[in-house]
Amino acid sequence: MQWVWNEQLFETKNVFTECGKSIKVLNQGKLNYTDGPDFKHAKILIGDIEWNGSVELHLKSTGWNQHNHQFDGNFDNVILHIVVEHEPKAVVTNNGSTPYTLNLLPFISSELSHFLSNIGHSSALPCANGLNFISEDAFFQQIEKAHQEYLEKKVGDVLAFYSPSISQSTAWKHALIISIFDGFGISNNRKAMQELAKILLNFEYTEVLELQNYAHEIAFGSSSTLSWNVKGCRPNAHPAKRIKTAIQFMHEITSTPFEDFLSTNALHLWNGWCKKFGIHNAGHPKILFGTVYLPALYLLATLYHSQNIRQKVLQKWNSFQAPIPPILLSKFEALGISSPNYRKKLGSVHQLNKYCRVKNCSECFVLKKAISS
Repeated sequence: MQWVWNEQLFETKNVFTECGKSIKVLNQGKLNYTDGPDFKHAKILIGDIEWNGSVELHLKSTGWNQHNHQFDGNFDNVILHIVVEHEPKAVVTNNGSTPYTLNLLPFISSELSHFLSNIGHSSALPCANGLNFISEDAFFQQIEKAHQEYLEKKVGDVLAFYSPSISQSTAWKHALIISIFDGFGISNNRKAMQELAKILLNFEYTEVLELQNYAHEIAFGSSSTLSWNVKGCRPNAHPAKRIKTAIQFMHEITSTPFEDFLSTNALHLWNGWCKKFGIHNAGHPKILFGTVYLPALYLLATLYHSQNIRQKVLQKWNSFQAPIPPILLSKFEALGISSPNYRKKLGSVHQLNKYCRVKNCSECFVLKKAISS
């Protein structure tokens, strides 16, 4: 609703309040990100009088009292209450004034009206039942947008483990190792795996088996302070199993000369390690290649201003096909998209988490295309 008002996505001519006053929006106001009305400093011509004040929006007029605005002085200067319903009711502010009510329902497109009416009534994707037309081109354009955003997010996740108090090369390797442990901790043991990685980074060893035995004692010994969730855990996903694999990656990373990571050949190191460990056909390490290793290399290229490596990583990221479990993307099936290409794009997972599940539809190309068609 904020998006609809801010972008003026309705018929702006011959608009009337519920009491029959004509409306001309001179300035829709500024979106308010703190407490109080949705928009402040609006300028609206209602009838023959110019009103300056705030605008509040609800899907239904009952939202005003449900949110206790009638007792909140922050809403005393609301000049217009905007709703989308068939029979809106007038509302009263804390100081006794009655803002004009604008029902947008008659002034928005049938497509947008249908969408707004259905957005809160289903556990499915908001657009699955709320839109009559879904453009496949817009859908894939949105997936590509989400795919690039997801890379930026994952780079940020690696950077969160980067310590500026040590040398750049060591800090990057440590951040990569902790990120790998974090990835092997998905979904219920990420924090414990991060803590374990930080402990192991300070342990000097001569053989991988020595490090694995030490890790097992730290993780599961009688004096361990780490907490693990193994409820319903499959054997291959058990922390004990994943810790051993994470340590193998850790050893390879620490043993590899840093300058090897500054070459485009670094893109091939991960697959070589997986073959060495005998896990090159496993799905989880393949996903971690995309969600951890590629973002780490992108971060490294940024730190060292290597445009060549950055471009190679981007090319690999855009062509990378992830073995995403079909159940994660099952909600997209209701959209009737004919091409299955999105099912192997990491951006599809980001799309669900960043846009669909939180109903961030106003930033999605699918909705924008539908209501403009």
